[in-house]
Amino acid sequence: MKTKDRLHAVDASAKRWLEGVPEFPAEDVMLMRLIRVASLGITAFTDPALRPTGLTESSFHTLVVAMASGDDGTTPSALCEQVGQNHANMTRILSVLAKEALVQISPDPRDARRRRIVATAAGHALVRHYAGRFQPIVHTAFGSLSTAEKRALQSMLRRLIGSMDTAEIMAAEDA
Repeated sequence: MKTKDRLHAVDASAKRWLEGVPEFPAEDVMLMRLIRVASLGITAFTDPALRPTGLTESSFHTLVVAMASGDDGTTPSALCEQVGQNHANMTRILSVLAKEALVQISPDPRDARRRRIVATAAGHALVRHYAGRFQPIVHTAFGSLSTAEKRALQSMLRRLIGSMDTAEIMAAEDA
């Protein structure tokens, strides 16, 4: 399904959703669904480009975060938080990245029970190569927004993400 088809499906089902669950604010439901469609759209244009490498958007994102962590690297737990993966998926992703020699996994020098993940030179090269390939695609994806609109959207998303912590606490208390 194409991203604009997903958008059409969201719009087409909105009225039925509101009729079925009228006490749930329509704007909140629409925002959740639109954010999900946008996220799927990112995966839809990154996964096909990455397919020859055997990587997915999630594994590439993990590699980018590991690279951004510098020579000190990062931990699997930190990667889970930043990439939005559970520990089982992150273990699988890191196994693939290590097998392809894109990251090095080693014991933490301060605590041998922990592992450190560092992007290798091959990992850096792969990120740079695909950054060049993705740049025009990402530019097109966000091309309908002006620079000011992009900054405004970033600001609103940051506020939204900040309020998610409170929502997570509420959900944990209800569980």
